[in-house]
Amino acid sequence: MTTNPLKILEVCTVSSSAYALVFHRAQALNQRHAGAIQVDVLCSDGPEVALMQAQGMTVVVADQHRSLNPLQLARSAWNLRRAIRQGGYHAVHLHFGIPGLVGRFLALFDHQTVWIYQSHGYSIAENTSPLARKAYLLIEKLLKKTVRYSLFQLREDMELAREHRLLDESQMVFLGNGIDLNKFEPHFTAATNITIFGMVARFEPIKNHALLLDAAALLAKQTRDFNIKLIGQGHLQADIQASIQRKGLSNLIEIMPYRNDMPAFYQSIDVGVLTSFAEGIPRALIEPMASGKPVICTDVKGSREAIIAQQTGFKTPIDSPQALADHMLWCIQHPEQRQQMGKAARKHACQHFSETRILDILGDIYLSCEQNL
Repeated sequence: MTTNPLKILEVCTVSSSAYALVFHRAQALNQRHAGAIQVDVLCSDGPEVALMQAQGMTVVVADQHRSLNPLQLARSAWNLRRAIRQGGYHAVHLHFGIPGLVGRFLALFDHQTVWIYQSHGYSIAENTSPLARKAYLLIEKLLKKTVRYSLFQLREDMELAREHRLLDESQMVFLGNGIDLNKFEPHFTAATNITIFGMVARFEPIKNHALLLDAAALLAKQTRDFNIKLIGQGHLQADIQASIQRKGLSNLIEIMPYRNDMPAFYQSIDVGVLTSFAEGIPRALIEPMASGKPVICTDVKGSREAIIAQQTGFKTPIDSPQALADHMLWCIQHPEQRQQMGKAARKHACQHFSETRILDILGDIYLSCEQNL
């Protein structure tokens, strides 16, 4: 039995993701289980590091590259290995694609650490080629024995794991996703003449911004009584901005700087939008629903598990700008029904996406790590 707290390291790629997805949860776990566990965060350097440290979080700054370049992968693995050794961590909780790959590779050689992998959605999208799908499944099978627990946000992914025998049943835990609902309380106000749509998504291919821009161009031919606010970071931002200008949408679509006060952002919009090719259970849908906003999302893995079609929002095909434009037009033309849908969305978020349930599950998992040391 250990006399000191069990030390858990949660590993993210960038500081913005660590702050948005991990920090508040880790902080709550540390308060709940003071003296029993200590959860720290590892991420690459960024402005959010100082924000987390100022609020008492131990943040290990170590580059975790998002590239599949072999040299970058090796550097990420070395940085992670060094952080684990220097910090004396008993368990490592891996998030996202590349850190999850790097960490599980290290786990092949490190059998003293308890390895936990959180799947935010298997990297198999609606547009994944058969060859890429086979390669991905093969890698998952090869890494099967590296983790003690594999945490799932999606029931669809759990079924995929069972179908292809990617994991043993004892390794799989359904975690889902949750947020602090008190931070996203709705404030219903009278509808205005302009309907504002908001999308929070990295500027990367998988987020499929092109679908939204094409739909906006179609919608603009029918009405100009709307605005779209985009928040994100990523290498496609300049391309997306150029596409907005080419389509003549500059006065309708605004790219806003990344921000940490997301409750205020969601109160500034009327409808949340997410056009991804694939997701986990996305906060970009949960948070606007918790704020009393209906949502429109592509009918893809992850997103479709987050909403109730026709009640909390709409599902739309990934390849039909016209269908998305039609859903947006409905939201513009039916402000009262839209608000009722937002109230149903808030109720759905409260019933299924409370952070309290996530903290209960993670606390039990972390405390059980002592038995595996």
